Amino acid sequence: MKTFTGTPAATTAAEFAPAAAPVSQSQTQAAHTTDPQVAAALFAAWSGDRFVSIASPPGAGKTRLITHLAEQLHRRAGLKVAVAAQTRAQALDVANRAAAVCASPSTSPSTASTPAAGTSDEPALVADPAADPVVALLGKGKLRPAGLSLDAAHIASDKLRGRHGIRPGIVVSTTKRWHWTDTATWSADVLLIDEAWQLTWADLLALGPLAPQIVCVGDPGQISPVVTGSTQRWQSWGAGPHTPAPDALVSVYGDEVTRQRLPRTWRLGPATTALLQPIFYPTLPFTSARPDRWLSVPDGTPDGARLPELRAVAVATSGGHHDPALPAAAAAQVRELLRCTTHDTERDTEAGSSTGRTLTARDVAVITPHVAQTAAVAAHLADLPEVLVSTANAAQGLEREAVVVLHPLAGYRTTPDFATDPGRLCVALSRHRCHATVIYDPATADVLDRARREDPHNDTLAAHVQVLDALRP
Repeated sequence: MKTFTGTPAATTAAEFAPAAAPVSQSQTQAAHTTDPQVAAALFAAWSGDRFVSIASPPGAGKTRLITHLAEQLHRRAGLKVAVAAQTRAQALDVANRAAAVCASPSTSPSTASTPAAGTSDEPALVADPAADPVVALLGKGKLRPAGLSLDAAHIASDKLRGRHGIRPGIVVSTTKRWHWTDTATWSADVLLIDEAWQLTWADLLALGPLAPQIVCVGDPGQISPVVTGSTQRWQSWGAGPHTPAPDALVSVYGDEVTRQRLPRTWRLGPATTALLQPIFYPTLPFTSARPDRWLSVPDGTPDGARLPELRAVAVATSGGHHDPALPAAAAAQVRELLRCTTHDTERDTEAGSSTGRTLTARDVAVITPHVAQTAAVAAHLADLPEVLVSTANAAQGLEREAVVVLHPLAGYRTTPDFATDPGRLCVALSRHRCHATVIYDPATADVLDRARREDPHNDTLAAHVQVLDALRP
């Protein structure tokens, strides 16, 4: 692990930025002072570690970590920070959240008084907030994206220049747009990669010239990067161009990569955590830190009947994975869930009430494995356009109070790689905050049993068997 002698602030910041006025002690009371994971990641990046890889379970605060890292590395160390997201929606979200953190009175230099000489025990280097925007979203043309915070600037790629262009301290964009950035005219000191396990090793190599330090943050249980060409020639190579970037980084550089993890999920409850962690995250132990949340269904009692965190509904099929019974059942479950009330102990305590609130369409999602199934479910729910209906691939990073899941193997009588991809099942089962209903085909158990007899050492099939056995009544 690469480190510098002396204090991180005195060495790394001085290497990259001119001196500026120190910040006040109140300014340093940021996320790293109360969150040891943010502190550890900040220490590694600020110390100069060339590669940092942070593995996270679902709902552990990956984007929060990214935004606080970006703010601290820029505000306190004076570094230029680039953030690479994997979709435009993710980039917009990161830009808005980073802008909110940087605009907070507790972190804004414009609201802090300069301490007297000798009274500040943590001098830091900060950029002049009046000179350029702190946070900017890199885009195409002059059209400002809808939903972009007023605290964030929007700049076109050709305006991101050196001496004569706009020089924001934190620049957010998608990986694909970063690939087109001319690093001869603009580069960063640190590159933060959000949802890094969705990025291929080839794409990370293309980002290399952008910054000398790279911090990867992501969920190793998610769906592997989508590659349309054949990757057979690299199947036995840990650093094949199709490999998830953090895995390849460790394969190539080994102990030079500083590896960290986020130890708890704030989204998933105890039952979901107990199911997913040993099956999909055997090398990433984590626990549930979620406050007590649940759904209740009207049953004539004052509080209603409490729904379990996970439940399974059997739907027999005879027409393959496009059997119309599957989307019809999913839509019916959505309508049932919309009769439910969501309860949150923290929220209800603050409100002084234990009655909860009725679910709305915006609280519910349907996750399917196939685009055609998504279209069919959406047609059934045409009168409820605010219900999120999405494939597992597109739903990565999203969450809702309640989720209806179409099991990836429902309707199949074989076990193709697409349907048995463990990441697809893991994503589908980890989008809910309160409750998930899984629609499965009763024939799937026999299909998996036959496949296991033919290939008894297949870990992917074993994972599907474990999940199905745990879900079925």
